[in-house]
Amino acid sequence: MKTRIISLALGLFVFLIGHSQGFVNLNFEDATFVSDTSSGLYPYFVYSSNAIPGWTAYVGESPVSEVLSNTISLSGGAVSIIGTNYVYPPIQGKYFMLLAGVNYTGNYTTAGIGQTGTIPSWAQSLTFWGYLHSGIVSFDGQALAVTQTGSTPNYNIYSADINAYAGLSGELLFSTALRGTLTLDNIQFSSSPVPEPSAFYLSALGGLFLAWRRRKI
Repeated sequence: MKTRIISLALGLFVFLIGHSQGFVNLNFEDATFVSDTSSGLYPYFVYSSNAIPGWTAYVGESPVSEVLSNTISLSGGAVSIIGTNYVYPPIQGKYFMLLAGVNYTGNYTTAGIGQTGTIPSWAQSLTFWGYLHSGIVSFDGQALAVTQTGSTPNYNIYSADINAYAGLSGELLFSTALRGTLTLDNIQFSSSPVPEPSAFYLSALGGLFLAWRRRKI
């Protein structure tokens, strides 16, 4: 009886650990590339478990075992991991994600990446860098309201209120709408609330005013 109680306790401990893990590889720097040699696009197709550990890649609503490396698909929606030696400018570090639900043959679909984990109990907002063109961010199936809170020459900064989900477990999903694209990097949870949009626009307006002043001097 005692052995059974210990076994049940250990099983519960393993269950709780497995269902309360934090999110990993939020900047996509843990990539290693193992090519599928049977693919017609070898070496461009790499196994997603190696390229984006912790994440599941989706094309349409179906998970896929491979993602593209440093290339884009011309025949359907795709998930690509892009390095700094590609035509796209870097965002942060060596790698970022490109999700494409648009292509050049008319075969439109959606693409996404998701990871199941627990939102930190202290988190009030979620931020990420990239470009959101008809992109969708959701947690546990609920769409998050995303606001652009900053801008740089190579990427925008986006924030979403995550306070209602603090301490909860579920899938964090970044996906495109039909014909949409999304570049993504440097995902972070923050203890600060989402900045007011007016603060961002006032800051941008101030930058434009300073640039105008310099030009007039």
